[in-house]
Amino acid sequence: MKKLFYLLLALPMILAACEEAPVDEPTGPNTPDGPDTPVVEEPKLTLTSEATLSFSEEGGEGVITYTLENKKEGVELSATCEADWVSAPVVGETITFTVSANEGEARQTKIVVSYETQSFEVAIAQAAKVETPAPTPNVVEFEAQYFVGQYYGSYYTPTAGNYYVHLSDIGFDETGDFMANGQYITLDIYAPLYEGEESSYVPLPIGTYNLDKDGTMAQWTIDHRYSAYTKTDGTADGDGLQFDEAQLVVTENDAVFTGKSGEVTYRITFTGEAVIANVEVEKPEEVIFEASESWCFYYGDYYNPGVADDFYLFFSDLGVDADGYEVANGTYYRFDVYTTPIDKANGIALPYGMYLIDPSESLQPNSISYSASLYYIMDEYGEEILDGGYINSGYLLVDETGIHGEFSIGGVKHVISYEGAVEYIDVTDQLGDDEPGDGGDEPVGDYYSTLTSDYACNFDNHTLYYEYYADYYEIGFRNWTFALIPNDSVGDTVQFDILASPTSYQEFFGDYTVTGDMGAFTALPGTIEAGYMSYSWFYTEDGVTMAPFVEGTLSVSPATGADASVTFEVKDDRGNTITGSWSGSMLPASALQSTRSSVVFRSK
Repeated sequence: MKKLFYLLLALPMILAACEEAPVDEPTGPNTPDGPDTPVVEEPKLTLTSEATLSFSEEGGEGVITYTLENKKEGVELSATCEADWVSAPVVGETITFTVSANEGEARQTKIVVSYETQSFEVAIAQAAKVETPAPTPNVVEFEAQYFVGQYYGSYYTPTAGNYYVHLSDIGFDETGDFMANGQYITLDIYAPLYEGEESSYVPLPIGTYNLDKDGTMAQWTIDHRYSAYTKTDGTADGDGLQFDEAQLVVTENDAVFTGKSGEVTYRITFTGEAVIANVEVEKPEEVIFEASESWCFYYGDYYNPGVADDFYLFFSDLGVDADGYEVANGTYYRFDVYTTPIDKANGIALPYGMYLIDPSESLQPNSISYSASLYYIMDEYGEEILDGGYINSGYLLVDETGIHGEFSIGGVKHVISYEGAVEYIDVTDQLGDDEPGDGGDEPVGDYYSTLTSDYACNFDNHTLYYEYYADYYEIGFRNWTFALIPNDSVGDTVQFDILASPTSYQEFFGDYTVTGDMGAFTALPGTIEAGYMSYSWFYTEDGVTMAPFVEGTLSVSPATGADASVTFEVKDDRGNTITGSWSGSMLPASALQSTRSSVVFRSK
């Protein structure tokens, strides 16, 4: 009662105060705008990366960036994609995903990113798979502006006319030589003999000519030995590449040449008529040669065991020098003669009898192998063969008066005779296995190597020479021979016979293992064949220091500031380690212009 009394006494005063003061909105802890209840804003989702993401056919990783404001507790951001070629998006500070490689047409999809009622879409576009065309083989193709040559008539064979012709894009200089930065197709053609009126120029017979690898000099053939493609550099020098395939089609109005050399295809066209000069060549009716020297290497039955012995017989007017090389202005005949087996105990000599040139290469007794029998003349420097040719037919007669013979060489009759003593050289103790071996081809008797310790080669003044033999061993791998030769003919020399990959035409760069496995990127072990150091060797000019490579490795690679770099570490047949490294210029073997130097590349 006391509290109510006090309130009633105060009521008139409270009412009076209310009439005098304005009325404020109620505030307090239980009202909406009270200090204990913050204002809550709606979430805000924003895409900050591109709205369309594009991918190549390979696919790859994708990233979507975004911002999310006013995130609510317990509510998570989601990202989805219905395409199976996009991985499930992973949500974090960014959204990541993976696009797989495309194997078909171009395609599109989208990734949807959501947060409560807010969302955005990102388009995903991927390009179609691009079909990569098969590599196009190297092609040499041009329209020749010049088609010229010389006609030698029946000089090389009585049954066909010889046309030595060139197709070129830029022609020849005033002396008739190749010019710098030009392309030349050289073809040694045999066609029907020209029977028209005497003229300074003759036509090339209309028809189709195909490559002849056997050197038959038959009509409608292209002799592979003297036919090649040459691309000259700025000095008018160039390496002639022989053809594996070749065909020339001649019509009244044009000519088309097609061919292959390794992996390179050639297509050359010419419109017009070839200009062929009728070359007057005085051909002797008969060559009479009386040899003053004769020597012969004896190989026993190495090439035809138990059936025939092999004598490699030479005749000359001047012989050879102290190192066994042909000399200036010398004339030489060589014959690869097969006889009935002899008994060495009774002395080495050609048995009496008649021996005939055998084009079939039968290696039978009383035959002369065609492919290794040759006639040639050296120039005044003793380097370049001026004239020569294979011995097409004929015979040698060996009797008590000496050795006499008659042969046809390039359509010319040669009559030779020798009445002195023949110097016989027995090389049977130097012969190993007939094929490249599995670690050195151990010789009969002593080692080939003359080294007595490890050896580091000195290549201070050398050039790398190389020669290409295509698939020489017919096993699917391209064969190269290369040699490091001293520029002044004095010093260390190495040569390697290598098998590169099937696609490495005009290139022997790579790493090689010395082995007789005959596989890709191998170097054939050194051995002696037919009296020559064959395959992979080290030797010096004195002809005394030499060693075959029987195992080890070598590398040939491009070099900065040089054509090539060569390094090797190999062992000889005595177990000595031979090492060497070199970097410098390399040239085709044809640049040697010397039978003396090119002996490193030749074999019987």
